[in-house]
Amino acid sequence: METVRIGIAGLGRFGKLHAATLAGLPGVEIVALCDPDASQVDAAASRYRVARGHGSLDEMLDEGGMDAVFLVTPEQHHGEQAAAVIAHGLPLFVEKPLAATADEGARIVAAANAAGVPVQLGFVVRFDAQHSLLRAEIAAGRFGQIVSIRLKRNCSRAWFPDYGDRVHTIYETSIHDIDLALWLAGSRCTRVYAVDRNYSGLTYPDACYAMLEFESGAVAMIETSWFVPQGAPANVLTGSWHGTIDAELEVIGTERSARARLLDSGLAIWREDLTHHPETSLWPEIGGSIAGALREQDRHFIERVRQRAGSAIASADDAVEGLRIAEAIVQSAAQSVPVSLA
Repeated sequence: METVRIGIAGLGRFGKLHAATLAGLPGVEIVALCDPDASQVDAAASRYRVARGHGSLDEMLDEGGMDAVFLVTPEQHHGEQAAAVIAHGLPLFVEKPLAATADEGARIVAAANAAGVPVQLGFVVRFDAQHSLLRAEIAAGRFGQIVSIRLKRNCSRAWFPDYGDRVHTIYETSIHDIDLALWLAGSRCTRVYAVDRNYSGLTYPDACYAMLEFESGAVAMIETSWFVPQGAPANVLTGSWHGTIDAELEVIGTERSARARLLDSGLAIWREDLTHHPETSLWPEIGGSIAGALREQDRHFIERVRQRAGSAIASADDAVEGLRIAEAIVQSAAQSVPVSLA
């Protein structure tokens, strides 16, 4: 397969990022786009010279002519739409979460396996150089036994109204850290205990704190909240997005320990209105193209499409396990009791 023909469903902020990334990859052609907002479809089609624009995924799938689909639609649609893509026999990249529930996710994975269709999840942090190097050190046994993993992902308060009535914060922010905990611990989660808080009055909590226990004996602590004030150092300045993702990781082993912070890029630009810390690892724009972990992730998926093989880095099975943990966290916080995972 010389050229991989891609269809992109969903042209919000992340859909546009994927479009810009894919447009810069050799041997990739964006041949179809879909979004309910026709103006977004028209703008992207013009920018990337795409002849086919659609108002729905079903229309795009019915017309065909694609080798794979990127699913970057709102979270609540992922399960149904993923199943539709798989039913058409097309390899699928889907942004997190895979589905609304772990059971639905498991059915999607089973259908993909039965059809021989590769499915890769958008766990972009696994493709970040710092996290990849850390994972390699742990896998090589240099940390000894993992004792604890601490993960923090706090976001700008101004962003929460866009999410607070749409999706639980565990599925929007902590799903990345649940996945990292699974990846770094290399073990199944056996029990969780969590608490949450809701100060905004919106449908879902704006803060959640969870402790995870693993079969190996490792413990992970996951923190997320949406209270970073407007005056904080900004590391997200793209289009209408302006604010901060304050993420941090600490791993303690019996032999070594490690720490990484997303906010400390090493580059600070002082402006009249704020201090900007450009994000240099996940999706920086360099020379008009998207680089960093997002490029590596999308390039990896294109190779999976060419080889018609699943991803050993961001597998759908791990995504289902992450959903099981997320459900247990939400249940534990709601009932104020520990929840065991079978």
